[in-house]
Amino acid sequence: AESQMQVQSMLHVFLVVAPIVATRAVQPWALFPEGEVPGERPGSFGPEGTTACSWTTSELCIENVTKPTLTPYLVKGSSAAVIVAPGGGYATLSWSNEGTDVAEWLTSIGVSAFILKYRVPERPWLNKGQPGARGGAPFMDAQRAMKLVHSRAAALGLNISRIGLMGFSAGGHLTAHIANDFAIEAYSRIDSVDDFSSRPDFALFGYPWVLEDDNRTLQFQVRKSHPPSFIVQAEDDSISDAANSLLYYLALKTAGAPPSELHEYPRGDHGFGMCRYKKAPSDLEVCSWPARAKAFLQTLTIVPAEFKYMFV
Repeated sequence: AESQMQVQSMLHVFLVVAPIVATRAVQPWALFPEGEVPGERPGSFGPEGTTACSWTTSELCIENVTKPTLTPYLVKGSSAAVIVAPGGGYATLSWSNEGTDVAEWLTSIGVSAFILKYRVPERPWLNKGQPGARGGAPFMDAQRAMKLVHSRAAALGLNISRIGLMGFSAGGHLTAHIANDFAIEAYSRIDSVDDFSSRPDFALFGYPWVLEDDNRTLQFQVRKSHPPSFIVQAEDDSISDAANSLLYYLALKTAGAPPSELHEYPRGDHGFGMCRYKKAPSDLEVCSWPARAKAFLQTLTIVPAEFKYMFV
């Protein structure tokens, strides 16, 4: 009997500490059918490439994106997923710091992820001089990404009501755009994918840019239909004033949107991401944000409670 109890105990421990198995798709998904990327003018930009980011050589960026994609990081048995929109000022994409690193974190807590490679730089003939505008390529691509994941949710074992959107910096602006203006069609219907909704069921914002140039006026009309949200930013942000997060959170409360969380930290500057680079040492308080975000997702039952499957 004693040996049987020891075996059972070992089995229970194994079930708790066994790593979550995530798989990355061999090929990213094309957002649009070949030759049907809305508003695109072939030959307007140079070839797509991966290079060191202009602000630090330790991070990888992608530039000149003309064929938008989603790269899946799927967790076996997960019913929830998050589409991740990297930042980069709508000029490039911070692919490692705000893309792959974030996807790997999400899979580590049991949530499937999709990294959105949206078109950059901006198409001036679409956005008409307004970065991230409603008629711009990034908004089209993010809207299509939400629809595409919704359309394939059942086949992937995902709950169509548990698909969120997460963005950093300009990607945070894009997340706010979709969270508020999901009902506004950015392009004409292409196929059956466009019959699905582009509304995220929850949203996470990392140091978002959501204010006008005066840093006191929101660019969006926040509505009650806005999904529950998690916002994180550092007070010493030198790129996106901390008022961005404060006023956005206040707008959520004023609109009567679902309960959300705001986490402001004294230090961290802009672009701290998952705190894997020298710009944001891991001992900074702001680097505790993934734990806070995980707890937020647990309140939404997106992330399973600890030890939920201990005795299965």
